[in-house]
Amino acid sequence: MCTTLVVGRNRSTTGQVVLAHSEELGRNAAHRVCVVPGRDVPPGERFPLYSSGSLDQPGRTARYLATRIFDKQHYPGDYTSGINEHGVVVANNMAMMRGVPEEQMYEVVPGGIIWTEFLQLVLERATSAREGAALVEELAVRHGLSCDSGTMIAIADPDEAWWVELARDGLWAAERVGDDAVSVRANCYRIGAGRDGDAGSALGSPDLAAQAASRGWPAGSPASFADTVGDPANQCDRYNLDRHEVLEGKLRGCEKVGVSDLIELLREVFEDTPLYRSRPDGSPFRTEVRTIARMNTEVCTILEPRREMPPELAHRMWCCMSTSLTGTFVPFHLGITSVEPHYATASGRYDPESAYWLFTELAKLVDGRYRACADVVRNQWACFERETSAALAAVEDGLAGADLAQAVEAVTMFDERRASDAIRVLRELLVEVKTRAFFEDF
Repeated sequence: MCTTLVVGRNRSTTGQVVLAHSEELGRNAAHRVCVVPGRDVPPGERFPLYSSGSLDQPGRTARYLATRIFDKQHYPGDYTSGINEHGVVVANNMAMMRGVPEEQMYEVVPGGIIWTEFLQLVLERATSAREGAALVEELAVRHGLSCDSGTMIAIADPDEAWWVELARDGLWAAERVGDDAVSVRANCYRIGAGRDGDAGSALGSPDLAAQAASRGWPAGSPASFADTVGDPANQCDRYNLDRHEVLEGKLRGCEKVGVSDLIELLREVFEDTPLYRSRPDGSPFRTEVRTIARMNTEVCTILEPRREMPPELAHRMWCCMSTSLTGTFVPFHLGITSVEPHYATASGRYDPESAYWLFTELAKLVDGRYRACADVVRNQWACFERETSAALAAVEDGLAGADLAQAVEAVTMFDERRASDAIRVLRELLVEVKTRAFFEDF
């Protein structure tokens, strides 16, 4: 149950599209950061599908940087967001299809493609957002969606972004995000609502009206994928609408949107709105209102595809493990030759060498003594992120004139050092927070 924001290029501070995503699966779906090298694919190799069957492979797959669940069988799922060497970025939100009972939503559809496989296939094969959207549409029609009744995939590059909304039985719709828009998705379909799409860009299953009629669904407007295919209760659930309304309200006040703005939006618990709720102990988590930052967040990412440098240096991902409210965002560039060990480690059991588990431990402790601990943690990470941004700008400015190998080594060293610094500060915070959590004097 995720939240995604896509910033059109004219609304971005960089003049290029940016995507922000918060991943919430539950079930201790521990995440790690990984770099997958591009490679020439041996003749005859196939792409295996979780739901049985396989796909033809292209002659070459692209290099990509991604967040990944520790075990594909766990959820099931694998890559949850990422950016490739062509500057194509992807993320996903679940939705609910009309006519599929909740107990059947996650059934395996033999030969179908699951949500993270769609993301991986885009990362491996797409050279542009438009090409990625077309690939998802083609695969959805040919193979169908498995292990969900509905899903929504955001696909972007520096110049444009698309939403592709899928349901079972090959039903789909796609719409380009307007260059002047910031498009928000919670967990219900939106194509056809006319909020942020590029006029005239909407596409969809040509037989949608006939399919709806054959299933006895209300007539409505066949041009509205959301109204036709979306589960009616889910489409009007405040669980989804609250996120849409709060984020869109805040974004209306932003002429331009940058990484720092998206970080703050991913940390939203609606403190300055009528929707704000807190428990008696002060914590905004686990109340009756569904916020953006949550206790069951596995990872948040901000994906920046950029044109002004070689792809290894230009394309980067900001990553925050566990809930964004008590964690910090650190950068990873596409070209890095290794990932800091704590961020590269994840498993189904608590592991003190895993960034995911350490940040989750911090979040749980803060939630238990929120008033005593929250401000200490948030202030520390605010200072850390200011230092990160300033140091990163200096490093990237200094790459002018360096050869590519030297530049890749420089960003690899910076990213590893900054991620390691985050773990060092985190361990210090754990001592302080445990002291405050265990003693009533604070």
